Parts: sequence; C-alpha cells; structure tokens
Amino acid sequence: MATDATVPGIRPNDYVVVDEVGDFSYYPSEAAMLKDLEYVDEASCILDRSGNDYRLTMDTDRHLHLGPSLGTVEFNWLRQAWTNNQQRNMQAHPLQRFHATTLEALLEGLFEMLYLERAGRTTDAPWVLEVDGEVTHPATLHEVSSLLTRVDHLERVTVHDPFGHDYQPIRHAGHRFFFPAAGSVYYVEVAGRSKGSGVQR
Repeated sequence: MATDATVPGIRPNDYVVVDEVGDFSYYPSEAAMLKDLEYVDEASCILDRSGNDYRLTMDTDRHLHLGPSLGTVEFNWLRQAWTNNQQRNMQAHPLQRFHATTLEALLEGLFEMLYLERAGRTTDAPWVLEVDGEVTHPATLHEVSSLLTRVDHLERVTVHDPFGHDYQPIRHAGHRFFFPAAGSVYYVEVAGRSKGSGVQR
C-alpha cells in the first residue's frame, strides 16, 4: 500500500518558513517551497522538524536551492517570532496552544498548527466538534469555523483537533453593526486529552 503523504509526520521533508516580515508558512515539501519562493532573501529562516535552520541560495542559472543547515534555530527567538506573528495576524493563525517550554514542543506545535491552518486533512483522525452534546466530524479547520458561524454561544462548544488538542472557541468581536456570529473565531487550548510533553498549562 502506498504511503499517504498528506498525513503530517509521514513526509519527512516538510518545512516551516519565516519570511522577511516575520510571517510563518508551511510547505509539505522542498519542491513546493522552492516553487513558491521567488528570491534568496524572501525567507529569513527555513526550519525542518528537527529545528535545523536553513537559508536559500541561488545557483549559476539563478535557480533557488536550499542551502546547508546553519545549525539549530534559537528557541527564544523562534517562540517570540511566532507569538508576534499570531498576535498581528490572528485570522491566519487562529489556533492558540499552551505556551511551549522546549524547542521540541515548539517545533511540534508549529508544524501541526500551520498544517491544520493550511486546511490540511488527516486521514487517521478528523476534527471533533461538540456543540451542546451534539458531535460532528468536520474534515478541516475551515469547516469547523464555517459551522461555528451558525452557533451563537461558543461557551457551549468544544473543539478537538486531529493531533489530540482541545480548544475553547472564542469569537473575535467584529463591527458593532454585525450579527453576533459575524466575527472571526480563534481557538484557545484547554486542558483535556492534549499531549503534555514540554508545554506549560
């Protein structure tokens, strides 16, 4: 049976890119990343799942390539860069996990959250959305958010992601003339069945 490369963790060569303005993006492969990026300085940091830090290089034919590792990314810089990115772009990064206290936990969370926010699907485990005891299984985070636009009282809702983390959805206040359900939703991790390694509750 062929390996399902759409499941995070199966493909060993996926990457997280921090661009020149501090925005984070997920790429499922080196080829996808190089196809999307356009110039050497566009990526200020390129990370693999082990925390190796890379930069882009250009060959004599002016084609972009992934250069050799510069070593392990600095934990405090990465955590602060991710926090800053979330705070200024909550709609793009609505998943808010517990505060990571180790580089391993931070990297694991980054790859998982960015994959899920990219509308990634996992075949082994769906999302679980529980509203007043009624359970549904949306395929993506986008579908979760779409379903929640029809829910007025988010305090009655629990969201469980495919990687085992539980969240309380909170609606970001929109314009005062909008309907109550019109604002964007972000998801704050709560204690539950979530992984406990290297995270602060």
